[in-house]
Order: sequence, then structure tokens, then C-alpha cells
Amino acid sequence: MSFFDFLLRATTVRLCPSLRPAAPPHGNPLEGKRLRYLIGSDADVTGKGGEVFVVGYDVDHPPLCGVGVGYCNLFDEYNTGHHGPYLHSSDTAARYREGQIDPHGPGFERNLREQFGRRKARGFQFVELDNPDAYPVATSLQAIELARSYGLGVVAKNPGLMEGDVWLILRHENVYGAIVEKDAGEPGDMEELRKRAARPTLPVWFVSFGDGRPWAERVAAAAARYRNMGVTYSSVGEYGNSIDIIPPVE
Repeated sequence: MSFFDFLLRATTVRLCPSLRPAAPPHGNPLEGKRLRYLIGSDADVTGKGGEVFVVGYDVDHPPLCGVGVGYCNLFDEYNTGHHGPYLHSSDTAARYREGQIDPHGPGFERNLREQFGRRKARGFQFVELDNPDAYPVATSLQAIELARSYGLGVVAKNPGLMEGDVWLILRHENVYGAIVEKDAGEPGDMEELRKRAARPTLPVWFVSFGDGRPWAERVAAAAARYRNMGVTYSSVGEYGNSIDIIPPVE
């Protein structure tokens, strides 16, 4: 980064300060905000005040404006072989050529610590934890606690695909929202999970790409009945951009 780029970033950050995680009983800084789900882009994001930006695995900087969420993966993103032992039960891991790490082995925690340390060092205050449905709820809860030890708030991913007491994830005080992909949950189902977790205003954002626009439009009609539910669609690859179908209403 050139000195000019550094100066521009530093100056803009003062004008658009990030919001630090606050325990939900005292207010959730992500409530009512539009989501920009951009994990398919490797470019730095300028951002916009009052919006939440989830950036890709290899994007090292939070947005200049708005709230930055760093994508993190419970899998070995590049299947390095360095975080074993590995499991082989996930179709998602096979499709994306990622390594499904055994949560009982030493590599699972090491993989997360490497990601959390990098995100924290770069100034992120929130992370998304992807691929939790390949593991038990208890594993997700452990990952959420580990993120908290780094001072990082968590945005949950696709809780409706998981089995067991999923509401425990949404109830966790270090969880600030949930992202739901196409066919991974419906607004009514997420409303029931929020109620059971005693988190009725927890932000829920539905996202889709490719042929998922009709799904997004159908889901938006249902989501409009609930508080803090938004729906977006990506028309550029797999989450290369983010188009509002319906913004969340507080």
C-alpha cells in the first residue's frame, strides 16, 4: 500500500468509525443494517456508513466505512493438509475442494486461531463462521467462544441446516446475526429460532446468487412481515456483488 493509500484510509476511518461489538442485552450494532455479502470478491471494499460488509477470505482490510465482517471457514479453505486429521463426510467440502477438519484433532483449533488472529490484527471486529452444518452444534459454540477470546463478534451461517439445539447458537451473546443462503431456511423458521433463543430482533439476512433470484423474491415477501430480516441477491458470480431485494426493517 502506498503512503497516499494509507493516508486516505486513515483519514476516512476517522470519518466512518467502525462499531465495536456490544453485548446484545445492551444493544446490537448490526440491527437494522443492510447486508452486502461479498465473499466472492477479492477486492478491498470502500463500504458505506450504516451497512454491513462481509468480505472474502483473502481480503485483509475491513471497509473504510460501515461495519466489516471477515469471512472465516471452519474448513481448511485451501485444503493445505496442514490442519489434519480430516473427515470426508461433507459434500460441500468436496465440491469446493476444501478440507473438512476433524474437530477432535489439533488442526481444527489451529485453523481457527490462524484466521481469528489475522482478522483481529487487520482491524476486524466481526467474523462470519462458514460451514457449521458439517459439525455438531457444540463445535460451533466452541468456535464462537474462541472468536470471543480474540474480541471478535460472530455472524452465524445457515443455522437451519444444522441438527440439534440450533437455537443455542442464536442465543449465544457473542452472536450478532445470521446469514441464510438459498434453500437453507425460511423466514418463518428463522423467526421461530429467534423466539426460542429469546433474541426476537437478531438480524437475519437471506442471500442468493445465480438462479436464486426467484427464491430471493419469494423469501422477501415472507421476510417483510418480520423485523430485522433482509434479502439480497448477487448477479455477479457467487457473491461478487449484492443487490437489495428487501432491506431489513427495525
